[in-house]
Amino acid sequence: MFMAHNYYHVPERENIRVLEIGSGTGCNLAFLSKEGFATYGLDHSAFAVEMAKEFLEERQCSAEIVHSCATSIPFESGFFDACIESNSIHCNSTEDILKIFDEIYRVLKVGGKFFGIFVSDLSEEFGQGVPFDERTFDFTATKTLRGQFDGFPVIHFFGKEELLEMTQKFSSVLLQTDIMTLETGNNRKPLGYWLVELQK
Repeated sequence: MFMAHNYYHVPERENIRVLEIGSGTGCNLAFLSKEGFATYGLDHSAFAVEMAKEFLEERQCSAEIVHSCATSIPFESGFFDACIESNSIHCNSTEDILKIFDEIYRVLKVGGKFFGIFVSDLSEEFGQGVPFDERTFDFTATKTLRGQFDGFPVIHFFGKEELLEMTQKFSSVLLQTDIMTLETGNNRKPLGYWLVELQK
């Protein structure tokens, strides 16, 4: 939806450079490539990078994929028109998340946009696990009702004021909540996400 709303009207999509942070095995990269965008991916897992390259080759799609942490994005400043991510940035410490936002801001062109999906502190799982700080938890040995984050060594739950503070250098910040519930008898267990759109 983000790409369609912001970039489908562009007549020469091959000139629009899009970076996916946490590109995994390449599903979104294949989509972006088939839609005609100049496609780039970044993932902390070397295994995921190799899987993505194979996935794209099998589908005759092209993308430049790098093995790197998003705290130090290996591209020059102002290189990208758009940057996207889905459920990857919240798998970092508070300190690293701040670095990632700085890097996203750096590599975007002036007027460039970012879209991401971050887990919210409105979720039932917030506060479970072993705490690193008041918003970040280790779920390695934690079992939850949904199992959404079970086994993850780091999950950061974002609050609204925190997000606004972390993204204050951007010229535009749009936040939307997406709350789902799991009902078990008389209990309602919320799972909340932030849909975040930023503009440099």
